[in-house]
Amino acid sequence: MNTGETHVGAASIGIDIGGTKTLGVILSDQGNLLAQLRFPTPSSSAKIIEHVLMVYSQLSREAGDDVDIASLGIGVAGLVDTAGELRRAPNLAEADGLRLGEMIGPSVDVPVHVDNDANCAALAEIRLGAAKDVDNALLITLGTGIGGAVVANGKVFRGGFGLAGEPGHMLVEPNGIRCACGANGCWEAYASGTGLRNLALRRAETGELQGLVQELGGEFEGITGELISQAASAGDEEAIAVVDEYAKWVALGLANCAALLDPEVIVLGGGMVGSWHLFGPKIRGLFEEFLIGSEQRTLVQIKPAKIGEAAGAVGASLLGTVQGTNE
Repeated sequence: MNTGETHVGAASIGIDIGGTKTLGVILSDQGNLLAQLRFPTPSSSAKIIEHVLMVYSQLSREAGDDVDIASLGIGVAGLVDTAGELRRAPNLAEADGLRLGEMIGPSVDVPVHVDNDANCAALAEIRLGAAKDVDNALLITLGTGIGGAVVANGKVFRGGFGLAGEPGHMLVEPNGIRCACGANGCWEAYASGTGLRNLALRRAETGELQGLVQELGGEFEGITGELISQAASAGDEEAIAVVDEYAKWVALGLANCAALLDPEVIVLGGGMVGSWHLFGPKIRGLFEEFLIGSEQRTLVQIKPAKIGEAAGAVGASLLGTVQGTNE
């Protein structure tokens, strides 16, 4: 993907609505990133609609008169069906049942397309990134929650009802940590950014991570995944132990997915990939240990997303080019 400022012609706007942040981009039809804006995701469904319209308006102004906006694509964290309805969104408050395309369409002057955020990220990586020229791949986004998308024969596989690719809610630990969806023991509760925090809190409650807790004034509830990553990078042995446990849970889920899907490549995206130097080598090693028959299989590559955290928004901007996308 190219970046630059001097591009005139057709372009599309993509907006990725995550559990904590919203990212909007303008992508030219040559694949050039013309503009990018980032905002906190609002806390209620009513505000999400207003929020998307605000981001769209700001990006349209950024585009100026020389760029013809052809479509708006929206990627959203949750179960999005073939009609474009957000069926379930554990990490977005009061958003279940939103029909984003229908609600936003009348307020904009371009076609609106809606899909799951991980499907959008996969589309970006297929067209422009780490899964380019790969026929069968798995994309996993590790952010506030876990998103997933399956690429089969070069296309995003949507399943019978459009809901395929939600590995975050695979059960990995019966009676385990409570997930945002309300169930116990989901992979997301262990292997997302929230999961890293969960693992750290569990250790802090038993007396570990005291150096970090003291820095927080004795309030271990202030521990975040970002703080754990920073402490591990600085050599804190107890934080490194949390990272090791986190890598184990990520690798376990990836091995389960690979055993079922047999991908050529697994692409890891989302905010957690910013700490790839900490997690990547550990995840690769444990993945090979967990995957049944790994010594007899062709090696499955595990790569960080090439486009980075903008993949969901970039892929959303490409939705208008895909036949059968939700409108």
